[in-house]
This record gives sequence, C-alpha cells and structure tokens, in this order.
Amino acid sequence: MNLKSFQTHYILGIGRSGSTLLATLLNAHSQIKAIPEVPIATFFAHKYGKIKSENNELEKNAKIYLEAIQKIRPKHLVNLHAEKLSLGELKYNSYSEFLNEVFSNFDILEKEGHYPIVVDKNPYYTFHYDALCKLTPNAKFIVLVRDYRANILSRKKKTLNKSGNIIFNAFLCRLFFKEINSFRSNKNCLLVRYEDLVSNQVETLTSICQFLNIEFEQNLIGSGIQKDISSNVESEKSEKFIKEHFSELKNPVHAGNTEKWKTELSTQEIEICDTICSKEANALGYKSISSIQKNFNLLLIRNLSKFIKAYYNVKKERIIYYMPIGIKLKRLNQKI
Repeated sequence: MNLKSFQTHYILGIGRSGSTLLATLLNAHSQIKAIPEVPIATFFAHKYGKIKSENNELEKNAKIYLEAIQKIRPKHLVNLHAEKLSLGELKYNSYSEFLNEVFSNFDILEKEGHYPIVVDKNPYYTFHYDALCKLTPNAKFIVLVRDYRANILSRKKKTLNKSGNIIFNAFLCRLFFKEINSFRSNKNCLLVRYEDLVSNQVETLTSICQFLNIEFEQNLIGSGIQKDISSNVESEKSEKFIKEHFSELKNPVHAGNTEKWKTELSTQEIEICDTICSKEANALGYKSISSIQKNFNLLLIRNLSKFIKAYYNVKKERIIYYMPIGIKLKRLNQKI
C-alpha cells in the first residue's frame, strides 16, 4: 500500500458515550481499521511530530509504550504487536506515516495490515483537537455526545479509575461539552448523538460514511464482539478494566436503555445534573427537565473541590502533552 494513500480520522467525546460501540461498528467496514483507545498519536506528537525521516529513538519509545498498553488489552481482540518495532522494518518520512505503519501492525478484531482509513478514538483527544488538526491536516472528527444524565448514571455504576460521585461527573461532563461546543460546528466535524446511533443505526452510520467519503456497507449494522473477552490479558490487575470496558459490546443494543436515568437517578441527582450541565448541553440538543433549578454559583462554591478535581482531570491532558517522553512513559507504567 502506498503510504501516502491512507487517511486518519478521529472519534472525540467524553467516555461512556458509546465510542467503543461506534469504533466496533466502523471496524466492520471493508475500508476502515478503527483503533480502540491507544492514544499514541498525542503521546509522542510534541517531540516527534515534525520528523521527516525514520527515527530510532521514536521506535524504541513507541515499543515501550505499546508493551505497557497491551497489558490492558486482550490480545485476541487487540494485539498491538509491539515486538515488530524492534525489527527495523518500518518505512516512513513523517510522524503521521510512522503512526500509519504502527497501526498497520495492529490486529484489531482480526483485521490485519494497512487499510485506506484509520479511525483513531480516544475520549481525551477532545482536548487535543487543534493539535490533531495540525498533525493530520485533512482529518475529520466524529464528535460523539450522549445525554449527560445517562452518561453520569453510567459513570456512577462503573467507577474504574474514576469517582462515581454525581457532582464530580456532572462537572466533568460540563467541561467536555464546553470544549466540544468550541469546535463542533467546524467543517471537519460531524456531531453524532449516541441516542441516534442506537435508535437508528442505518441512518446514523450512513451519515458517518458520507462524512468520511466512503460507501455505506450493510455489514456495519449489528456488528459486535461475540468472543470471550477475559482471556489473553497480560495483567491480572487489569481484569476489572477488561470486564467494564468491553463486556457490554457482547450484548444487544437497545434504544430503551438511553432513558434509564429517568428512573435510576433520584430527583435531586437530576436537578444537580441539570444545574451543572444544561447550559452547555442545551447547544447539543439535551434539555433540562427539572422544574426547580438550583443556583449554579452556590453549587460550585459548595463543591469547589469536586470542580477542581474535574478541571484538573481534563486540563492535565494539555500538561501531559508537553511532558518529556521519559516522564510520560514512567507515569504510564505506574498506572497500568
């Protein structure tokens, strides 16, 4: 495959909004390889983004990075083949070409080799939109959003590495939505609502294919994971991650699940969510239902520590982007 014939696009949006589902569906397309949360693109972009030839240091560091990430990815579903970076066989003249070579080594749901289109998804890419535009000038961005109350309910239930606190997660949603609203109207962005994806897959996936300038394929509908997801995980510490992140993909998608928040969140919890999120969410088509609106400023003052925690959670992405590679790799290995 001609290295210059590939194109990379991105899926953005806060986690627990269906991005793994969407990536799995798109991965069924004959022209697409969808990358499930291996954010290597931004990890090395600051230092190596302007390279114009092959770089041994980049390849060595990328191998260390992929070995760490592999520990929380089941190999029979997502095999990153970090060992291939030791062979000295990668051919590239730029950072984007390097990434495409790396992605071509990945086995994603039994898809191997180069594909014309790579769809790279990671929630925190949301805060690197400008950097990704510079890195990949012709990239398109699928901006996936979900009703904030459903998202917060999901986070309340699945607390891996994150707090299940309603107020913290409401502030987190607000910050993601505010960031999304700053660029979602740009020509290289397509706003997709999770609710539309699950209630009308054909129409939604057709619009996504049109946006990416490819033909819709019928086998996109209903694609999912039907295999044992718990095997081939290198780190026992990561078993909970695998179960929480991948297990729901084995189940049928029901549109009725999108409104569980109406019965599973209390009236007070919904009022809090509406107070914190409705301003930013309204622009995305999500309306407040609370008859009583709490005072946002008072809520912020009383829960300032939770806001600061949420603010740091998203702003640290830009800080980490500029960190030395050695520090970032050490930090990554400590988290795994």
